[in-house]
Amino acid sequence: GINGYNGINGINGFNGFNGFGGGGYPVADSQTTAAGIRHVAGQAPIDPALVSDDNRLNDKQMGLWSDQVRGWIYVTDFLKNYSWSTTNTDITLRWNGRSMLKLGRPDDALLVDQLSYIHDAMDLRPDRGGEVLGQMGSLAGHYAFILGLTPSRHSKTLELMELTQLLCSHAVMIPKHYLTVRRPDQLDARLMPMIQTPSHGSFPSGHATQAMAVATVLCAVVDEKPAHFPDGKARKALLMKQAERIAANRTVAGVHYPIDSLAGAYLGREVARIIVASAKSPKNRMARLDTQEYIPINEDYVVADFEKRPNPATTEYRVGHSGPIAWLWSEAMGEFL
Repeated sequence: GINGYNGINGINGFNGFNGFGGGGYPVADSQTTAAGIRHVAGQAPIDPALVSDDNRLNDKQMGLWSDQVRGWIYVTDFLKNYSWSTTNTDITLRWNGRSMLKLGRPDDALLVDQLSYIHDAMDLRPDRGGEVLGQMGSLAGHYAFILGLTPSRHSKTLELMELTQLLCSHAVMIPKHYLTVRRPDQLDARLMPMIQTPSHGSFPSGHATQAMAVATVLCAVVDEKPAHFPDGKARKALLMKQAERIAANRTVAGVHYPIDSLAGAYLGREVARIIVASAKSPKNRMARLDTQEYIPINEDYVVADFEKRPNPATTEYRVGHSGPIAWLWSEAMGEFL
């Protein structure tokens, strides 16, 4: 499957990005010492007047929590605004009650037409096998080298990337469930995928959703820090091309149609736009984003063509400030010049 599908434990992908990755100390052994020395602390009660209140403005307390706890907070904060409605032929994903993205369900004839792309991509398996296997978990490392990110210097930026991937895992499962599109190997025995076919629907592709979302968030980081990235245009092109390649590798592996990746790109872009807008919108004003729509036809996924597509929708949805996500964004931005 994709990273984060194993419930909230997917947030464990954050481990290792913060300092020395946590760890504990031998509590049981320390209790013998504690019993022997506590008398020197005296008997007087604590004076309440000496206790200062914790700073909870701007969600500053987020820095006090473990990475796993922050993950739970991010996910819950995101999901409170996410809803959907379905018909026999499509699903409409909503944000704050307004249409965010409409995805049409591909019919069986279209799926059969798409099989030729997968057969053609099978020739790449000897060259792409290592990539396919390496992209089955966290995608952070597949982008980090493009921006020169390291755990010691960019722990919060890496956390932002893992958060993006995790939110996509939750967002994509809803259309996968309600659209219930068969995997390619359920239609054509000759495909014989090079990895185990995930046990959930094919459309949209979770990997494409995550890949596009991470790339889009990182493009926003590049735009935010032009002094750090003077070659920003080139780096953004590389980020987007990597998103395409990660998605294409799932077709090479035999577990996704190209249209799965296109639908995932649409969803991933919206998740990313919501993350950035949630972080940058003032507390008293909502960002306005254009509603998107994807009705699949028989085509391949090429990110350059995807980026040029006109927006067919005439409506918008609105994204408000998220304190927890804004905290993480601010911390991440502080890691660049």
